[in-house]
Amino acid sequence: MYILPNMTTSDYILIETLQDLDMPNKSLQGRLDRFIHAPQTELALILLILLSVILVIAEVTLYSKGQPYRLVYLTQELLTGIFIIELTIRYFAAKNKRRFFRHYWLDIIAVLPLLRAFRLLRVLRLLRLLRVGILLNQNLNRLGSTLATSIGVQIGILLVVGLVILVGAIAIHLLEGLRNPDFSSVKDSLWWSFFTLVSGEPIGGEPQTDAGRLVTLIVILGGLTMFAMFTGVVSAVMVQRLRTVMEIKHWELDELRDHIVICGWNRSGHLLIEQLQADPILKHHPIVVVAEFIQTPERELKHVNRSQIYFYTGDYTTIDVLEAVGIYHTSRAILLADATHPRSDQDRDARTVLAALTIEKLHPGIYTCAQLLDGKNNVQLRVAGVEDVIVADELASHLMATSVRNWGSVDVLAELLTVQTGNQIYKISLPQQWHGISFWNAAQWLKEELDSILVAVERQTQGHRETLVNPPKDEQLMLGDRLVVIAPHQPQIERVLKAKK
Repeated sequence: MYILPNMTTSDYILIETLQDLDMPNKSLQGRLDRFIHAPQTELALILLILLSVILVIAEVTLYSKGQPYRLVYLTQELLTGIFIIELTIRYFAAKNKRRFFRHYWLDIIAVLPLLRAFRLLRVLRLLRLLRVGILLNQNLNRLGSTLATSIGVQIGILLVVGLVILVGAIAIHLLEGLRNPDFSSVKDSLWWSFFTLVSGEPIGGEPQTDAGRLVTLIVILGGLTMFAMFTGVVSAVMVQRLRTVMEIKHWELDELRDHIVICGWNRSGHLLIEQLQADPILKHHPIVVVAEFIQTPERELKHVNRSQIYFYTGDYTTIDVLEAVGIYHTSRAILLADATHPRSDQDRDARTVLAALTIEKLHPGIYTCAQLLDGKNNVQLRVAGVEDVIVADELASHLMATSVRNWGSVDVLAELLTVQTGNQIYKISLPQQWHGISFWNAAQWLKEELDSILVAVERQTQGHRETLVNPPKDEQLMLGDRLVVIAPHQPQIERVLKAKK
């Protein structure tokens, strides 16, 4: 339905009512679809399927025992009727009929009326146990947690194992029970099926018919398959645990001091870590990366010292997670525009602002640098006390415009912004003995003594940072100023001044 800008609520209701009158079948189809997929309906269906499985076992056990068998048989017939109605509703509500048959062909076979004529084929009703696993996984996935997914996998494996055991036990009992004393009772057949599945060979009885041997082969193959699946799941869990123990090292986070916390992750994250570890001072600082990882990005970090990197999976906008990564003992916090989950640019910036506000509240003295996608959100970060805000798109456009105006200038900027080679930008505190000297005198001394170029002065004015780029040569330097210089390595002004005394 199209909604025009000037439509009122009454107009919308009127059009919706007319559509319902014109298309009653679609409205009914939608209501049936919502009903059949409602969590309450799916829970009731799970219980009915489990009851049906129990009744199949009871029906085989109580065969030809008069009234109890007839009661079980009638109850099973009633459940079969309910399942036929359920599948009919699913078929009517399905938008794609071919997809319905592709998904529910096993369920259709399990409730076919002709199965009543062949006692052996009634074991096919047990196939609906697979539907139980599917419904449980669907409802667990609504929780959206890693634990729910893990539980769903385990439930699926258990249901498949149970299905193989039950089908094998009931089939061997029906085929061999009258002529082979080893399978005369359902209880003995269940134990035989279980031990055969686990051991990979018949234990507790030997089938005498070809059909019984075929069932034995199916149970053995099922056991081998389940063993392979179980081994794979256990191996995956153990590998993940070992990775957690050897690399993520959660227990060490409480012991970290003066570390760097990176909140969020995107494709530039590995470059950031490479630059931080290339710095001669920062390379000794541990780095904690916290984000809502589906899989931690170890593959991207091939050229870094991973012994100094810690990963923590969690929502960095919450206080609990920030406290877990030791935010109170952190020297620097870096907020990346998080791309671990699909979100709009506005949502990513909103998470960055929220995390910055929380970090500054928990640890007011921390240095914080944040990456934004929209420069309009810069105001909130400045108010929060974030020292540096990087708007990637704006910087990229400025670099391109500078390159167009001054050919080759990007090479100069590229050298200054990388740590591995050439000259870099450094900030050094103004020595006390330099209070009152001119900018030109300081620049001349730095070039002569340390081969460094003084380009700017950073000064605190009424609690706000002010950067004077290329100020007048007679600009007087003041205590508390920081000098921004270009040099091949960190200038050691104090050491040189002491040596000259």
